[in-house]
Amino acid sequence: MSDDWQPIDERNDFAVRQEQAPIFKWLVGIIALLLVAGGAIWLASKVVIADEVPTIARAEKPAKPDAPQAPKSEDDQAWVKALEIDTVEGYRGYIAAFPNGRHVEDAQRLINEFDEEAWKLAEERDTIDGYEDYLESWPEGLHVTEAKERIAKIKAEEEARRKNAAEAARQEAAAWKAAAETNTIPSYEGYLSKYPTGKNASEAQTRIDRLRAEEARRQASAADEAAWQAATATNTADAYQQYLTSFPQGAHVPEAIAKLEDLRPGPGKTFKDCATCPTMVTLPAGTAELGAQATDSKAKPNEKPARPVTFSNLFAIGVTEVTFAEYGACVAAGGCKSMPSDNGWGQGNRPVINVSWSDAVAYAQWLSNTTGKNYALPSGAQWEYAARGGKTDALIGGSPQALCAFANGASKESGLPWANEACTDLAADRTLPVGSLSKNGFGVADMIGNVSEWVLDCNTLNLRDAPVDGSADARGSCSQRIVRGGSWFSGADDLRFSARAVQRRGDTNDFTGFRVIRK
Repeated sequence: MSDDWQPIDERNDFAVRQEQAPIFKWLVGIIALLLVAGGAIWLASKVVIADEVPTIARAEKPAKPDAPQAPKSEDDQAWVKALEIDTVEGYRGYIAAFPNGRHVEDAQRLINEFDEEAWKLAEERDTIDGYEDYLESWPEGLHVTEAKERIAKIKAEEEARRKNAAEAARQEAAAWKAAAETNTIPSYEGYLSKYPTGKNASEAQTRIDRLRAEEARRQASAADEAAWQAATATNTADAYQQYLTSFPQGAHVPEAIAKLEDLRPGPGKTFKDCATCPTMVTLPAGTAELGAQATDSKAKPNEKPARPVTFSNLFAIGVTEVTFAEYGACVAAGGCKSMPSDNGWGQGNRPVINVSWSDAVAYAQWLSNTTGKNYALPSGAQWEYAARGGKTDALIGGSPQALCAFANGASKESGLPWANEACTDLAADRTLPVGSLSKNGFGVADMIGNVSEWVLDCNTLNLRDAPVDGSADARGSCSQRIVRGGSWFSGADDLRFSARAVQRRGDTNDFTGFRVIRK
């Protein structure tokens, strides 16, 4: 042990603090270092180092040489300025200032690019104006010769077209003159075939239409005259009517109408279409209330309801029922199957009896075939219209007493329970010769009484929804047909205008016959 050693003074702690590690100083140093490094990084991020000097390049052109970053001569300075302007004038100005400059080739190349662009535009326009605009802008351009050639070619083509158009116009004018001088449909059609859009095409078509109209008028006039000659040679109502139908504006229309009025049956006129044909009377057109009135206590359900029926066209009906003599002509000609029985009452002018509905239809068809006219059985409406003769009463004559003058029905001589006691009868148990009693207002006889008459209508329960135009009622049961008018066997209740009886179409008896109409 050294002589100078002394015990440690616990109160003297300075020496102890001197020997502790300097941790605080280290922390301060590290923080300072980090701050310095962060600042250096931030300053470095703000520094931009240019790697390249940007150059001026126009769209769709190859890149130009880089402009010198730091021109060291007037030549380079002028070249940078030309690049910045980037126009033909700028590049030409550079060349003019520095004809031997080191950028002359680049300047000329860029000028040529402008030249090519102008030429491309001229080619797209492909017109004289387009090429002349190019020449004006580029009088010493790369395509001057070609531009002049194009101009010359277009002018030559235009001149050729003008000459061709002039020649075509001359030829068209000559063709039109020839067509007009000929003045026929074929001549104008020939012109149009060559010049469908020519100067005179519209006029050519107008003249064709006019000539065709004139030709049609000539042909119509010739046909009119021929038809009139045929009508006068035939001299029948049908012939004159056919002329009027075919030539409603014909030259002979007034004459045809006058002839027709003389020959065609009018209301109240009678006629026969052949020697053995029934005598017919023409009825007027008009409207009538047909069927039984609601107040008619004698009416049955199949007679109601009453309804107005309009007959727009004239039709003719037999003045009397078809007689044995008239029906016999049909049998003799083979149009009707056999002669029916007359019950021993006699034939001749008596109404034919014992005929079915089918027999009556066959007779009407034979008349049509024989005369060429349109004969048929009447519809129920036509029959009642003719029977009433313009009257609205339930009975012909207006009362049971007056009925006797018009109808051969069951009278007191018949002894039948339903007999009309107001009447006496020359033939109480049979038919009378047709036309023995008075005619009605339309000039028709025996519509009521003598024999019941077949009509076209089928059997229906009532007249609701029945036709109102005069046509036959095809509803209901058509194996059964309607008979109208009553007969020599009927009392006054069954001799009313509206009375409707029903028979099977094949039935035959001695109280049923028929009459015909002609349309």
